Amino acid sequence: MKAKTSTLEYALAGLLAPKAQSGYDLRKTFATTAMRHYSDSPGSIYPALRRLEARGWIAPDAGNDSDDGHQRENARRRQVFALTREGRDGLTAWLMLPITRDDVALRLAEIMLRFAFMDGNVPRAATLVFLERFEREMDGYTRELRANLETMRAKLPLHTGVLAFEAGIHAMEAQLAWARQARARLLEDTR
Repeated sequence: MKAKTSTLEYALAGLLAPKAQSGYDLRKTFATTAMRHYSDSPGSIYPALRRLEARGWIAPDAGNDSDDGHQRENARRRQVFALTREGRDGLTAWLMLPITRDDVALRLAEIMLRFAFMDGNVPRAATLVFLERFEREMDGYTRELRANLETMRAKLPLHTGVLAFEAGIHAMEAQLAWARQARARLLEDTR
């Protein structure tokens, strides 16, 4: 039975898609970017890299020096990994997964991670379809939430729980507005 690929493993594959990197380089990316919510701990990153290597998604890149400029003798300390064809195929398949209502309700960060890795890994047309599906699912979900909010307001007119629920809806509507703008900008760029 194949082990399920974790979101962290997909994130690592996405970071390795444009260029080979060491585990240390990947940890720095997690520590210094918006990907910070993924653990930059060696106890998370290195086991995930070993799983990707065992799966055949990445391989040591012996001909590539690590980004810090040290030569071959440093390669033993900082092993540089490159995404394999199998890894690129796995990453592409993940990026192309359809977006579901559960995705927008429960896995919004993963949707954004997928979107972040689309350029260079899938055709622009696939990115546009991705955003269109995201809009459709997010629009339907926010409409459901708005209906639930009205029911809550009828029972609890001014309650902190209602206000918190309202804040969540506003955040999702902002995400929906962003998706519409992003799709329009990408469409304009393809003309």
